[in-house]
Amino acid sequence: MLTMKPPSFTMWRTPAFALAASLLLCTNVQAALGRAPQARPADAADAAPAARQLRAAPVNEAYTVSTLVEPTGTVVREFVNAQQQVFAVVWAGPVLPDLAVFFGDHFTAYQQAVQQKRAAGQRGGVVHARKPELVMLSRGRMGNFEGYAYIPTLVPHGVDIKTLLP
Repeated sequence: MLTMKPPSFTMWRTPAFALAASLLLCTNVQAALGRAPQARPADAADAAPAARQLRAAPVNEAYTVSTLVEPTGTVVREFVNAQQQVFAVVWAGPVLPDLAVFFGDHFTAYQQAVQQKRAAGQRGGVVHARKPELVMLSRGRMGNFEGYAYIPTLVPHGVDIKTLLP
């Protein structure tokens, strides 16, 4: 008769320690349009709900991009210029992300665009605004949302913003 022994603790000690250490070092990125990204410990009480940074990869000297995956599966990319200011945010996924977090002070422009649509008797559909201080578009339906927002004056010289958008 064969008996199976449970795996020993020593066999799992190294991988478990490596996993625990990597989780302690993970940071969330809290950034809003026009502001510098602020890294915070993953266990900070005021951190975004389980949003996690997957990678921050330099695309060129003009900007870097951070890709975040929300717990809902929505992917958010933040573009940061050389002056360490978020100049664009792009999202796509099954749930609309918390735009107040990513728009920061520019969230009121989004709210105004939504109110204008509702005042015109429209509900749902595309919400867009094109102003000197903000260009944004949000569209989708349940289970499939996408959009972008950027500050034209912060887009690095020589960068074609259309290549960054969905």
